[in-house]
Amino acid sequence: MKYLIKNIRIPVLEEQNPESRLAKILGKYADDLQSCRISRRALDCRTRNQPFYVYTLEISCNNTMPNHRDIVPCRPEDCLHVQPKKLSDPHPCIIGMGPAGLFCALAMVENGLQPVLFDRGEAMHSRAIAINKFWSDGHLDLESNVQFGEGGAGAFSDGKLTARSSGATTRKVFDLLIRFGAPDSIAREALPHLGTERIRQITTEIREYLRTKGCSFLYRSRLDDLLVEGEAVTGISVNNQIFRPELTVLSVGNAARDTFRMLSKRGVALQAKPFAVGFRISHHQQWINTSIYGDEKWAQILGAASYRMTAPKAGKGTYTFCMCPGGYVIAASSESEGMVTNGMSFASRRHEFGNAAIVTAVNEADYGHDLFAGLQFQQAIEHKAYHAGYAMPWQLAADYLRKRLSQEHKVDCLSPTTISANISELFPTSVNAALEKGLCHFDKILPGFIQEGIILAPETRTSSPLRVIRDRQNLHCHGISNLYAIGEGVGYTGGIISSAADGYLIGSRFSG
Repeated sequence: MKYLIKNIRIPVLEEQNPESRLAKILGKYADDLQSCRISRRALDCRTRNQPFYVYTLEISCNNTMPNHRDIVPCRPEDCLHVQPKKLSDPHPCIIGMGPAGLFCALAMVENGLQPVLFDRGEAMHSRAIAINKFWSDGHLDLESNVQFGEGGAGAFSDGKLTARSSGATTRKVFDLLIRFGAPDSIAREALPHLGTERIRQITTEIREYLRTKGCSFLYRSRLDDLLVEGEAVTGISVNNQIFRPELTVLSVGNAARDTFRMLSKRGVALQAKPFAVGFRISHHQQWINTSIYGDEKWAQILGAASYRMTAPKAGKGTYTFCMCPGGYVIAASSESEGMVTNGMSFASRRHEFGNAAIVTAVNEADYGHDLFAGLQFQQAIEHKAYHAGYAMPWQLAADYLRKRLSQEHKVDCLSPTTISANISELFPTSVNAALEKGLCHFDKILPGFIQEGIILAPETRTSSPLRVIRDRQNLHCHGISNLYAIGEGVGYTGGIISSAADGYLIGSRFSG
């Protein structure tokens, strides 16, 4: 029988051999042990200058284990595969080459299919050139940018691989990432990350593998329209060319606002959903390290420190999101005259600054009950934040609270330029009130958080403001039997791993 043994704590500077702690926990039951492996390792820095690794071990044994709060039976393995539906057309179409789209294709080729993948943006190398050009001179490519293109928005991020579940599909995603170049450690670390350069390389490796299996990749190929008759898609229009696949999978990002409007016109059922907005806050990474670890020496051992904080909920919930230690704040715009920020770091996380989003939840009470009201709320903030040349607005955190412009200061970001602005003018009063309360709370946890912080804005693309409604049993789009919607952009997941798992789950339902 298999068990999980949790909360095995070992000081960072001691020999990391959690298996040796088992005898004390198991006592006489240690003789029944058959196998042991590390299931998870997390870092606990709650006590300054006394960091611990906290291990979870998976063991198998002959008999039942002692009654102990940290020993629990492993849950039965969930079923990864259902009986796949055989398609007569071996070339289903996948719209979007983010994690969901690529892993959907990986599952399909395992079942003998050769999907055709479309993306409105460019392949990875060309896309990176366009993005770097935008950051250097403000020339925004509306079709190939941080939001659109091979690899999705996650290819220009910190490459976080945190997962909300540990089921069979999630484990399959980790196995595939390791197969295509990720380090083995991602399967057991509590907060694994790859960095933007590794994500890009793995994406390229996946693409080349899929090509060897007969998949086709069409870039600069935007979905313009769906041809729907009754309860089926009879064709898709891409760059004004008609394709007639038996099966179509939508893996679009949350920035594909024109696509969502088209889907609504063609009768695809959508619903509004809550999301969050706010800004990025940047600090010197050395300050973050000493605030979290206590002594800078720990950064040499453990790497750049990170944090995750939540303010007590009173009205709106406010929390830090997508922390990028040793990383950059980047301009991530995808629409003309709209400013968006995001966080990005390389695998080493050695940049001078670290940053995180501070966001607060918004819903229909903030933006209205129309289906596209949330989307329009996002756009309004982004357009307010726009300045000529895509200058990124910034403000000292202390000045944001005082509602006054900041004077000249070093601002670190990947953006064409920056501009001092009163960032409170971007948001409604209720949003500002929640963000201000959150800042003050976080400053109590990490004293100096406000005084040392620089705000860059806005952070609006935390998640999609819309969800494509899926049939609960068969997972296809409601009322359209051969159209599927997957990933974060269509409102079902929240990150690289969960998006990839959602794509793989859908892709495995079909065979050639």
